[in-house]
Amino acid sequence: MEKYIKHKMEENRPHAFEKKVMEREMAKGEPRVAMFYQKNQIPAEDLDLAVLRTEMKREGEDITTSEIQEISKIIKVKDHMINIHIYRGKDTGKKKNAVLFIHGGAFFGGDVKTKSNQCRYLAEQAEAVVISPEYRLAPETPFPGPVEDVMGTLDWMTEHTEELKINGDKIAVMGESAGGTLAANCCLRDEKKRIGLAVYIYGALDLTPAEKTPYQWDYSKYEMDEKQKDYIMNRLFRFKELTDYMEELYVQNGYSTKDGDVSPLYAEDLSRMPKTLMVEAEFDYFKICNEEFVKRLTKAGKDTEVILYEGLDHGFFDRLGSLPQAQDCIDEIAQRVKAM
Repeated sequence: MEKYIKHKMEENRPHAFEKKVMEREMAKGEPRVAMFYQKNQIPAEDLDLAVLRTEMKREGEDITTSEIQEISKIIKVKDHMINIHIYRGKDTGKKKNAVLFIHGGAFFGGDVKTKSNQCRYLAEQAEAVVISPEYRLAPETPFPGPVEDVMGTLDWMTEHTEELKINGDKIAVMGESAGGTLAANCCLRDEKKRIGLAVYIYGALDLTPAEKTPYQWDYSKYEMDEKQKDYIMNRLFRFKELTDYMEELYVQNGYSTKDGDVSPLYAEDLSRMPKTLMVEAEFDYFKICNEEFVKRLTKAGKDTEVILYEGLDHGFFDRLGSLPQAQDCIDEIAQRVKAM
């Protein structure tokens, strides 16, 4: 396992938020200190999903410098249809490597459009074809529906390599947040081992609520600048709370978050896992479970790299164009996609 540390660019204090992150958090108001150790105040059935889904629709900027073609297509997956978006640069006459990109959003939010500019930039920098599926969302479609949609997209890609002009043996699967979970689910189910590279950007590789985790998730597992502690804990609490809702909304019908098919951390057989790149943020709620997953991959002899961005939190990938680390992250991934 190789680990690379990306240091903060504007803030020098150790274990402190990057300057832009702290400014964003302070603009939201005082941290919810009294709630850090409490259960969710609003029952899942009383959530306003329309409002939550709207809040999750944060788009990055288009920073491409060349023309990227975007094509929308409807494909069949089992007994239903889903929409996919295809991003590709200039046709050079040669087949390109391919990336199956899966957006995040806690399984009940997010969409392809919110990560469209990230896909465009990746397609440009990796000189690859990027395909992103509009998978069905919970609670209307809980597990395993979204996993089936992602697997169906992978199947469609490998069945249409000539049409797409892609290298069928050089496919990367990449996801951020909940999309990272689905990317790992996809790798674990890929009996044909078609995937050459897996990329998880702060993937939610364990959906188990904090108090039920075998590795005992706790705020104390993070080193924090004392002056920013309440703000950092407030951000961690946000995703601690969100994980509880994901368990209720996404993991239904008798499934358990400790089922390896649901939470990749608990998968018993890692033999299908390809070369893996884990992109982590210092103050991400899922960093702790993802460190456990890296231990498991390493023990299984899997080729694994970790890039840790200091001073950042969950969601930094959203801020393409305004947070330099988001662009740097895609540049790092593009290098590995090109090298497949």
